[in-house]
Amino acid sequence: MTAIRKNFAAQATVKATTSSILDGEGLSMFASGSAPSASATMTGDAVEMFASGSAPATATRALTGDAVSLFASGSAPVAKSDVKSGDAVEMFASGSAPTASRTDLGDVTGMFASGSAPVASKMGSGDAVEAFASGSAPTASAISTGDAVEAFASGSAPVTSETATGDAVEAFASGSAPTASAITSGDAVEAFASGSAPVKSEAAAGDAVQSFASGS
Repeated sequence: MTAIRKNFAAQATVKATTSSILDGEGLSMFASGSAPSASATMTGDAVEMFASGSAPATATRALTGDAVSLFASGSAPVAKSDVKSGDAVEMFASGSAPTASRTDLGDVTGMFASGSAPVASKMGSGDAVEAFASGSAPTASAISTGDAVEAFASGSAPVTSETATGDAVEAFASGSAPTASAITSGDAVEAFASGSAPVKSEAAAGDAVQSFASGS
């Protein structure tokens, strides 16, 4: 009996480490010092809700649904946060922003509070970052359709932001204005409050700066 129980316990440990589920949710709710590793789910959510000291890492993958729906973490998802449909990270509070995150459909980050802005984020459709509060603005963000940054509060303005359609920055409060921003159609900066005016802004159609309050 003892040997059988030990065998079941060992199997349970293996299943908990490499959890795979074809229907439903991999992990519904738990509290942990670290996030799930090597978890895969075909339908539903990989992790629905949990509190953790670290974010999911390596091979957090979902074909449908959300990779991480809601959690509080000391760090953001890193490396291979990949999702085909839905949102990679829907809502969380983190000390750092997602790194090297990519999604083909939907939003890379829906809403979060972070000490730093996303870095090297790429998206085919939708918004790279929808709404967040950050100590720094996005860097090297590129988007084909939609807005690079829709709304945020930041200590510095976006740098080297480019967009083919839509607005580079729609609305934000910043200590400095955008630098080296280029846009083909629409407005480079629609509305913001800043201590300095935009520098090296170019617009082919529309207004470079529509409305803002500035010290210069």
